[in-house]
Amino acid sequence: MLAQSQQLQQSDQKPKLSSSIGITTFPHKFTILSILLIVIAFKFQSTVPQNLRDILNLIKQIKVEYKNNWAKKDTRMKNKRQSKMERCLCLPCQEQRNKKSLIMSLKLVNIANYGNGLRILNRLPKLDAKSEVPKQKHSSNGPQARSPKQLDEETPKPHYSSVTPERRQQFSPERQVLNKRRLMAKTWQGGLFASKTKAGCLPNKTLKTNQDAAILFPNNLEHYNCSLIAVCDGHGTNGHLVSNLIKQILPKYIEQQFQQLGRDIERCLTVAFEKTNKEINESEFDTTLSGSTAVSVLIRKEQLWTANVGDSRAILCRNQDGWKAIQLTRDHKPSDEQEKQRIIEAGGRIDSQRDFYGNQLGPERVWLQYIDAPGLAMTRSMGDKLGAQAGVISVPEILEYTITPQDQFIIVASDGVWEYLTNEEVMNVVVPYIEKDNIDLAADKLMAEAINSWKKHSLARDDITCIVVQLKNQA
Repeated sequence: MLAQSQQLQQSDQKPKLSSSIGITTFPHKFTILSILLIVIAFKFQSTVPQNLRDILNLIKQIKVEYKNNWAKKDTRMKNKRQSKMERCLCLPCQEQRNKKSLIMSLKLVNIANYGNGLRILNRLPKLDAKSEVPKQKHSSNGPQARSPKQLDEETPKPHYSSVTPERRQQFSPERQVLNKRRLMAKTWQGGLFASKTKAGCLPNKTLKTNQDAAILFPNNLEHYNCSLIAVCDGHGTNGHLVSNLIKQILPKYIEQQFQQLGRDIERCLTVAFEKTNKEINESEFDTTLSGSTAVSVLIRKEQLWTANVGDSRAILCRNQDGWKAIQLTRDHKPSDEQEKQRIIEAGGRIDSQRDFYGNQLGPERVWLQYIDAPGLAMTRSMGDKLGAQAGVISVPEILEYTITPQDQFIIVASDGVWEYLTNEEVMNVVVPYIEKDNIDLAADKLMAEAINSWKKHSLARDDITCIVVQLKNQA
């Protein structure tokens, strides 16, 4: 009797859950999964699944409920952001609302006969809040909303026979690709120019931040009849900030000096570079070990001036008894004897990086006298506060040149182009496309050739920027 009572007590202590869902029949991993599903079931439904089908249905219900909850949350967040923007009274939000309302109003009508035969058919440019909306053509019955087909019928079209043979050949099918390329290039005072840039990469092919910047004022520098083309190559942690700041403020300082100094172009460029460097060093970001090169070409009628600090370069290509490349700037590197002597006299030191055994690694660099810093690969630059203590200056080297009828084009580029390509090799890449008036493709091919040169010599690649300028005074 006592043994039977003990057996009954032991049977009462066994969990009934095991017999109800058959956990003991599952393998070990399914036992853990079943326990988790039971916990979830109690949380969501307060019921215990009895078999595998109930478990699968429970999983589907949990999945659907999770998606619904997430969708509701996402909708609430969107509505919250939208309402916040609608309530916000700051200037950017007001401009955004005004821009949206302006675009919606333009989408409702077709604006025709605006200006001299110009038609706007659902082509909405980037409109600012202060942009003026073109006036609509009204009649006694209100605005005239005509279909695109009606507008095309109203537009006068020239008769094909009135087009000259040269014009007809220009738009022939075999020249469509060339015409498309020429439209991509931009004009300047009768010529063409094209610019390309590409970020560098690490040995593992990870792209770096592009620290190059291009300055393009091809037609006019404010009300002065001159063109400005420049390339900046940043270096250091904040090199991209330095090059972009130069892009913003250098043209303004050049214009300012034109107003004050007038025809003394060399003095204007020198003072503009000096003030640009001063503002860079007084900026919010740190320029102790960050800076940028700057090479600029100023073209005014038949004269050009180059102002350069650093190792970016500008060349001029002339077609006189064969093609010839003329270097307009001097690379400011420690390997240059004049620059090397100037750095030593200023208290700096020229030496290469060295390994543990004292072997030289890479090219010569600029260092402080008793400290292995900053290690610049150039002797002139913008920024670089620490380099200035070693003799690195921001005074540009200026050259004046008179353009001749044989001078065809100019190439301005960062050292990513010149690292493994000579002036003649760069010129030979561009010449075939200049002869075909395809300057945009010339810039593309130069970029591709520079990238291939890096692939042959290094796993990494520096930032590459090039500007090709076709001169208007051609033979």
